[in-house]
Amino acid sequence: MDAPNITLFSTPLISTWVFDETHRVLFDVGDGVTALLDSRIHKIRLACLTHTHRDHCAGLMQLLNLRGGAGDFATIYPEGSGSARAFANFLSAFDSRSTAFVKWAPIKPGDQFPIEPPRHFLRPFETSHYPNIEPARVLSLGYHLIRTVDKIKKEFRSLSQDELDILRRERGKASLLETIEDTLLTVTGDTMPLHPDTYRGTRALMHECTFLDVDERCDNENRGHPHSCLQEVLELAIEAKVGRLGLYHISRRYEDEHILGRVKELCNKLQVSFPVSVALPGRIYENFFSQTVHDGNNAEDIPE
Repeated sequence: MDAPNITLFSTPLISTWVFDETHRVLFDVGDGVTALLDSRIHKIRLACLTHTHRDHCAGLMQLLNLRGGAGDFATIYPEGSGSARAFANFLSAFDSRSTAFVKWAPIKPGDQFPIEPPRHFLRPFETSHYPNIEPARVLSLGYHLIRTVDKIKKEFRSLSQDELDILRRERGKASLLETIEDTLLTVTGDTMPLHPDTYRGTRALMHECTFLDVDERCDNENRGHPHSCLQEVLELAIEAKVGRLGLYHISRRYEDEHILGRVKELCNKLQVSFPVSVALPGRIYENFFSQTVHDGNNAEDIPE
């Protein structure tokens, strides 16, 4: 299975958005997204906010102005975010003509939000991007894009087709099948590193990678800006056995050549066995996963 067709732009503090054209879902809505996507905004069926920092949501007003009146558009956001609710209320009141038909959906970790095509849905998970507050509320989310598929149960997989046909006639087709979840894409938004089990087995992981050095990451965390750094992301992706990795939300403090060189260096050092793509800050990327900085030692072994 091919990776989703991703178009993205990501410059921390300025604008970040990730458009999955394959599934017509926009993750985050940074400033300028409508200008850069142009007529393709009409393909968007769903906008998913990971959190309400301005570089991730400032483009929503213009997007809804051009897209919100179509009647087939929804926006989801973290249920625990008061600023997201206030923003939704403001946009609805500010321009009711273009937002009257928008479906606003607060969502929490573990929920399922159905998308097209059938048997596909989004499942959000809690990320770590805000200081702890009381009472505890989830203010930031990442998203898994999942499909469900029916497969032959493990105990029947060694049988021949003739034997399977006999069992199907005797017991019915449903008795031979089990429904499993296949995570096609995971988008983290801004976050500290999470446990690798969060991303276990996803085919394509889009992970923020603000810093190239762990000391810089720790220093900024102490100043209230929690993010991830390159080595941590690579290590958790290896442990999670992802199919491919996309790095985005990389700080503009680094020169392009330094970013690419450091990614190649660490991928080789850690013997990364999957393809790695990199979104340099300040650039728009088309079909992002087709552009790799590191091909991986067994890139052809991505499961179908």
